[in-house]
Amino acid sequence: MDKRTVIAVVLAVVVIIGSMIVQQRFFAPEQPTTVAEPADGGPQPVVEEQPAEAQTAEGAEQPPVAEQPSVPGTATGEMALVTDQQIEEQTFTLETEVFRVGFTNRGGQITSIELKDFSNTDGSPVEMIFSQDSGINPFSFRFGGVDTPPVDALFQVERSLIGAGVTFSRTFRSQTGVPFTLKKSYLLQPRDYMIELRVSIENSINEYPALNYNGYAYTLGFGPQIGPEFEKLDRRNEFREYLYYADEKRENVRMKQESKQIDRRVTWAAIAGKYFAVIAVPDTTQYLITYDTRPIEGLNEQSSLYFSRPEIKSARSTDLFRFYVGPKKQDVLKSYNDAEKNAYKLSNMHFEETSTRRFFLTNWLAEVLKFFLELFYRLIPNYGVAIILVTVLLKVLLFPLTRKSYESTARMQTLQPKINELREKYKNNPQKLNQEMAQMYKKEGVSPLGGCLPMLLQFPILIAFYSLLNTHFALRGAVFIPGWINDLSAPESVISFTPIQILSFEFGAIRALPFIMLVTTFLSSKLMQSPSTDASGRNMKMMTYMMPIMFFFILYNMPSGLLLYWTMQNIFTVAQQWYINYRRQKKNAGGGADLGPLKRKK
Repeated sequence: MDKRTVIAVVLAVVVIIGSMIVQQRFFAPEQPTTVAEPADGGPQPVVEEQPAEAQTAEGAEQPPVAEQPSVPGTATGEMALVTDQQIEEQTFTLETEVFRVGFTNRGGQITSIELKDFSNTDGSPVEMIFSQDSGINPFSFRFGGVDTPPVDALFQVERSLIGAGVTFSRTFRSQTGVPFTLKKSYLLQPRDYMIELRVSIENSINEYPALNYNGYAYTLGFGPQIGPEFEKLDRRNEFREYLYYADEKRENVRMKQESKQIDRRVTWAAIAGKYFAVIAVPDTTQYLITYDTRPIEGLNEQSSLYFSRPEIKSARSTDLFRFYVGPKKQDVLKSYNDAEKNAYKLSNMHFEETSTRRFFLTNWLAEVLKFFLELFYRLIPNYGVAIILVTVLLKVLLFPLTRKSYESTARMQTLQPKINELREKYKNNPQKLNQEMAQMYKKEGVSPLGGCLPMLLQFPILIAFYSLLNTHFALRGAVFIPGWINDLSAPESVISFTPIQILSFEFGAIRALPFIMLVTTFLSSKLMQSPSTDASGRNMKMMTYMMPIMFFFILYNMPSGLLLYWTMQNIFTVAQQWYINYRRQKKNAGGGADLGPLKRKK
C-alpha cells in the first residue's frame, strides 16, 4: 500500500474507534432538562411542640420531635408528629419466589432487595440496593422537594394476612395545624419483579391539610444507588444510563455528577446498569422527576431517582407507583407489554427499551451475532466455544472478500517497480503523478485500498461484539475456561494487584488474552507486509508494529469475550494468509509470475 493508503487506513481506524467512544458516551442527544435550583422560599411547615404531659399506656414520656437541619432559602419539610403511643423500631423481611425484601419502619423504607434467581461471582444473591455508608435507603419520603430531609420517624406496621404486603402509617400535623395520616403500602406479587407502592395522605375530619412546600407536597426517592455492588462505573464492567419513556419514545438524559429534572408526564423513568435496572412507573399525576448523580457522604457514585408530587388539594389522596427492580432480560422486560404475562396487568410498557442499542449498524450486527451465538450455544453449551464458532462462520462468509484482498495486495507488490518509476518521473509534478497512477490502477484492474477492506470490515463487527457483550444478559458470568476465563463479559486476569494509573491507561492485572492478541495481530500484519523498501513500504512496516500495540492498549481492559473473538479471528487470518502465500509461492516455483491467483488482463 502507498502512503495515501496508509493514511486512509489510519484515519478509518481513528474514525471507527472514535465512533465507538461516541456511541458509549454521547450517542444520545441531551434532552431538554431543567437543572435543579434552590427553592426561593415559601411557606414553612410549623414544627409543633408535643405536649409534655403526653404519656404512653405505661406512663412513659413521649420522645420529643427530632430537630432536622434546614436548607437555607427552602422549605425544610419538617412536620410535627401526632402520637398516642410509643413505637418501637422494627426490621423484617418479606419473601416471594423472586425477591427477598428487607423493610424498616423507620421512614417506612426498604433496606434490601435480593434477587433470588441471580448470583454474584461468590455465589451470593444479587443485591439491588447499594447504599454503602450513606445511611440512605430506597423509597425515602420527604415533605416538600428533593433537597428537604427525609422523614425518619418510626411508623406503625400492619402486615398483610394474605400475600406479601405491608402498610406503614404515622399521623402528622401540617403547618396549618391540620392532622393527617401518611400511609405507605407495599405489595409484592409471587413471580413478579415489580414492587407496588401506594402513598396515601388521609385527613379524618375531611379538612384540607394544605401540603404545599414551594409547590410540592412530597418527594418519593429511589437511591442512593442501584446494585449490584461495584468498584466504579468505568462503562466496561459497569455503567449507568438515565432514561425515560414518553409519547412512545425512549429518551436519554446525559448526566455527569449533577442533578437534572424532567418536567413532563412520562410512562416510566429508569436507571439502567449493565445487566440490571430500576424502572419506575408513576400514575397519571405529572410529577417533577429528578435524576441526581452528585456524590454524597459515604458514596462516591450516586444514581438516584425522585418523584416530586404537586400540591395536594384534597382531604384524601392516594398515589400509585410501581418499581421494576430486576434483570435486563428481554423476555422478562417484554412481559410487561402483554397484560396476561405480568401480575399487574400492565401492557405496552416497552421496558425492553432500557437495553436497546441506539447505533443502527451496531444494533443490526449485534442482533445477527446474538442469533448465531445462541444457535451455537444450543449445540455446545459454552459461550466461549460459541464465540469461536461465530468467528469461524464470519471468516468463511468473508473469505471471498479476504481472498480478493490478498490478491489485490499481491498485485500491488508486482506493480511496485512501475509505481516507483512514476514517482521518480513525476516527482516534481504531484498532480500528474496522481493522474498517471490512477490510470495505471484502472488499467491493471487493482485498487490501492483493496488490501485494507477486510481490516476495515472487522471494526464494525468488533463494535457489535462489544455492544453484545455489554447487553446480552446470558453472557453475564458465562464461563469459558474455569479458573482463567470465568466471565466472558468481564476482563480475564492471571494476576491481579492494586491498579496503577499510567496517563489514561489503568493497569491493574496481568492478562493473558491481550498478549496473545498482540502476537497474533503482529503475525497477521507481518504476513500482509509488502517487501518494498520505498517510503510506502517503510510506512507499512511502521503500521505492522504500531497497529498491534495500539489495539493492545485499547482492548487490554475490555471484556474477555471481545478479546477471544479478536484473537481467534487473528489466528484464522494467519492461517488463511499462510495458505494463500504458500499457494502463490508454489505457483511461482512452477514458472509463473508472482501475480497470485489474479491473472493479468490482456
